Amino acid sequence: MTPRGKAVLVFAVLAALAGLETCRRSSPEPALEGAPADQFSATRAIATLHAVSVDAPHPLGTPAHDTIKGRIAQALRALDYTVDVQHTFACNAAATCGDVDNLIARRPGQAPGGKAVVVAAHYDSVPAGPGASDDGTGVASVLEIARAIRHDTLAHPVVFLIDDGEEAGLLGAEGFVADAARSGDAAFIINLEARGTTGMPSLFETSREQRWLVPVVARALPHPVTTSLFATIYDQLPNDTDLTVFKRAGRAGINFAYIGGGTQYHTPLDSFANVDPGSVQWRGDQALAMVRAFAAADLDEAAPGGAVWFDVLAAFLVWWPAGWTVLITALALALVGVALVGGVRRGRLTLAGVALGLASFVGAVLGAVVLGVVLTRLLGLASPGALFEPHPAPRVAAAWLVGIAAALGAAALARRRASFDAVFVGHAVAWNGLGLALAVILPGASYLLVVPGLVMAVLAAARTVLPVGETAAALASLVAAAIVCLQFALIGHDALGDASLTASAVLLALITTAFAPLVWDTAPRLAPGCLALAVVLGVVAMLVPHHSATHPRHQPLAYVVDSDTGAARWQVDAPSAEVRAAAQFEPAAHSVAPWFGARGTSHVAPAPAEPITPPQVTVTPAVPAADGTRVVTLDLASARHAPRLTIAWHSDAETTALRINGTAPPPRPARFRAFLAPGWNRIAIRGSTARVEITLRGAGTAEAIVTDTSFGLPASAAALIRARDASGAVPVHDGDVTIVERHVRW
Repeated sequence: MTPRGKAVLVFAVLAALAGLETCRRSSPEPALEGAPADQFSATRAIATLHAVSVDAPHPLGTPAHDTIKGRIAQALRALDYTVDVQHTFACNAAATCGDVDNLIARRPGQAPGGKAVVVAAHYDSVPAGPGASDDGTGVASVLEIARAIRHDTLAHPVVFLIDDGEEAGLLGAEGFVADAARSGDAAFIINLEARGTTGMPSLFETSREQRWLVPVVARALPHPVTTSLFATIYDQLPNDTDLTVFKRAGRAGINFAYIGGGTQYHTPLDSFANVDPGSVQWRGDQALAMVRAFAAADLDEAAPGGAVWFDVLAAFLVWWPAGWTVLITALALALVGVALVGGVRRGRLTLAGVALGLASFVGAVLGAVVLGVVLTRLLGLASPGALFEPHPAPRVAAAWLVGIAAALGAAALARRRASFDAVFVGHAVAWNGLGLALAVILPGASYLLVVPGLVMAVLAAARTVLPVGETAAALASLVAAAIVCLQFALIGHDALGDASLTASAVLLALITTAFAPLVWDTAPRLAPGCLALAVVLGVVAMLVPHHSATHPRHQPLAYVVDSDTGAARWQVDAPSAEVRAAAQFEPAAHSVAPWFGARGTSHVAPAPAEPITPPQVTVTPAVPAADGTRVVTLDLASARHAPRLTIAWHSDAETTALRINGTAPPPRPARFRAFLAPGWNRIAIRGSTARVEITLRGAGTAEAIVTDTSFGLPASAAALIRARDASGAVPVHDGDVTIVERHVRW
């Protein structure tokens, strides 16, 4: 085969694998209303969503929230479930607290006890959006699952938890776990979430001891989209879901979500109109299968031990116990040793050539990192503040191309002085060496390197005794590398936005090292061609619109009044040109929340003072305790009945304990991220009144800032709102808010 023919062949295989990976992850058609009763139907679930929810924001404590709570309870009772409404005051480890109402449904005659499978979703939304997908479709899917299994004979009871206050800080899950009488039988949790409005659902999070549960998943999960890499990455991110609370409490579980349409997440666009029936169907099929599988599993087998796993083209799961990874890598390195000795004896390679191959692998990865970082920064200059682009294809393709170019260029340099076998073995050494390191540092991510490394080691060793051709070895290695690496390269932008571009470049460089030694003689033309095309695509990415009606800029507005000085200001994190023109915003961001340090900055502009009553604060003098501590009690109340209160304080005295309305926050987990500046403490209450007890050790006064927050803006914000609308931006998360500050000392 000619050099050009080899290049055409390997790139055709790569393109075919990418296309197959994409096609296998296309959303299915939703099952219709008349689907069999024991199956999941997205059509029925979406009809339920419309029946029980409202296409408007319904955060904790609002009238719409209470309306939805009643409708869900009624729907569960109509399915002959008994519904326990748990009303409790709950706090999380960050001292965010509030009153919540959880709905806990069981089949008639199913009393608490034994080991139960809990199916969970939350019914509150963020203040900025209706939460149709996050988590309205989750709630509707739970109701559809409850309907589908209500007549099943199951080994374990199934409990349906429609919890409250997830968006307010996982408060419903905290309250449920804290109540041993209600949660004591919760042995396995299946949580349904959405971090977007569309896309393929994935099993993205598990409890940390997966050795026993992954075989159950592997046997029963239809169209699996899951890897231990997802779970590993999620454990490193500052994100939490209700499953986080259950994991901290030592409960096992899995978490499903889809992540497409990330710009619509937590905005007014998370509406009924943007629900994707195919995504609802896929996640519903997966969740229903897992409910039945774990309700039939031996939950007593839940024992310590990790696992490594990945899906193959969403068709089936490959997995092994995490402890095997080092053994697999050791076997691969032994095979590489066989290939090295055999290759030297047969005159196919030299040690110097293998060293060049190893150097070319390192050069490929480093080159991809450098080019990926440069590309990301250049694209960021053209689209500051864009979270998820409406047209990501050019930037993602450019990242792929710079990764391919880096690997082709490095391999071409090595092949000028070394044979195919030498460079191939050098690459195999690198794959397996890095795989061994990952097996120790991040076992869940190790398969990315271990699987292709093992395949390359087997092929390299086989070439010393069998007639395995160079093309066959390169193609087999390409297939192995693409199966494990392409998945994240394809969904990375949906998951992390432009932050994924460098990782995608590196992944494509890794894939290319599998076949680059074969096509080295075309690399002097291919590598510059890939770079040139990447430049063209980068320019296209800079020129296409960075925001659209379906992918808007996020721009919540805040009106803040300092009641001590009477000064008022507008706040916005990243004002658009239109918003800047509507008020006198200062060019640089200012510190507006010193308790958040560098994160607590915003752009500000003077605003007209509104006659708003500040929050009321009553400080009860400190009560000394026998152990040398003292307790300061503060009674907080919003005179205007704002639904949120916060108090942040800085003191030379050490804060040793807190109680809010008589409830102490739970202990901080090992993965806790405080986000507070040094020396600062903060309590947030989802309500308009609270009694706060702060236990201090040591002398010193405290400087505190008390705020109450309501949703919406005063009438004087009309010009700013019109300017934001003209820019195509929308509020996000908490949305537009009015905040009144009051300074207190004790």
